[in-house]
Amino acid sequence: MRPARLYDAPEQFAEMMMKHLSESMNVLVQKTEEPLLLEINVNLNDPQEKIQVSLHNTFRTYMASGDMNTAIDYLNDTIRCTELMRTKKDDVVKLDSAYIYPAIRDTRYVEEAGKNVKFISEAYLPGLSVIYLEIKDSCSKIITEASLEYNPRLTEERVKHLAYRNLRTAGWQSSRLTLQSPFRESCCIEVFMDNSHPIECQFLLPEMATSNLPKSCLIAYTNRKTAMIMYSNERMETLSQVMRLADKSRFRDVVKRSCLFRPNPVSEQIYWIHNGEAKLLEEV
Repeated sequence: MRPARLYDAPEQFAEMMMKHLSESMNVLVQKTEEPLLLEINVNLNDPQEKIQVSLHNTFRTYMASGDMNTAIDYLNDTIRCTELMRTKKDDVVKLDSAYIYPAIRDTRYVEEAGKNVKFISEAYLPGLSVIYLEIKDSCSKIITEASLEYNPRLTEERVKHLAYRNLRTAGWQSSRLTLQSPFRESCCIEVFMDNSHPIECQFLLPEMATSNLPKSCLIAYTNRKTAMIMYSNERMETLSQVMRLADKSRFRDVVKRSCLFRPNPVSEQIYWIHNGEAKLLEEV
């Protein structure tokens, strides 16, 4: 049975999160014009020293499942990162070029969470964008235009170059799980998950993907640490063949459930990779 939700409105959810953040850290947490976008004053003596917290993704997950555990995990992560800002600000604002990677997010998230602090980002596939993260010491930092002010040796183009260089250097990351569809035995689903760094962009980098992916397959970026590939030993050369296998294998259902009920959803859109090019399946 799905848990009953206590906070159905974004404003209610934000108020609850604000209260817990304020009480846990003894800091000033303020609303912005966007209900699910909060500002935390890291230094009470300096009102300009603050960080922005987006609740958009966490609220969507909570609305889908009714499970407060996602919100609690996000609270704990926010508290940990805020404490790092308070105690090691100089270290936190510096970026280590060896740990910068590209990561895929729903374009809607990029627009919402980056409303007041512009992310370094670019369009990737329909409905998806690439952002850039520094992932080090179990802490992920979204690289924004403001980040570059504290890292004068980095430019936007340099960040992008380093991110893809690090992705290539790490090499192809294989799937952690392969499942044969019980509804269509010719179809297999590979699940890429729980990697030490974002691997999402490896699937469209020709030098990485060509020797590791079939000529034709389906891909979905369901969660921040999960990507799914579906391929078949049946022909996937035409749209009608691909659509039929997506339905018969229940790949659509698997993708939707992963996006709805697992933490940190990205998108339930499915893309068709054919001869190295990816297109949104519904728009082909």
